[in-house]
Amino acid sequence: MENINKENPRYAIAVERVQKIKKFYTGLLVFAIVFGVIYGIKYFKHGFPQNLGEMQISWVFIVWGLILVIKGIKLFFLNSDWENDMINKEIKKQNNGNY
Repeated sequence: MENINKENPRYAIAVERVQKIKKFYTGLLVFAIVFGVIYGIKYFKHGFPQNLGEMQISWVFIVWGLILVIKGIKLFFLNSDWENDMINKEIKKQNNGNY
């Protein structure tokens, strides 16, 4: 196993990625807590709707949720590893003359 060298550029990239993941999960947790508290109080006072058509969700939560989804896709599916892989593939194409 490789020793951890804090001066290695890969270490800095890994630390940055872990911080982004932590920030994403923190934002997701805050969203879930705020959503749960607000709608929990609302439905505790007024009861649960008989069908889903009666349920009203604020545009704030819809936009906030979409932002979290976009951040999650960017963080987990379009991360820098993907970008580095694509760069390496392009370099290989150029070196092999298949470009």
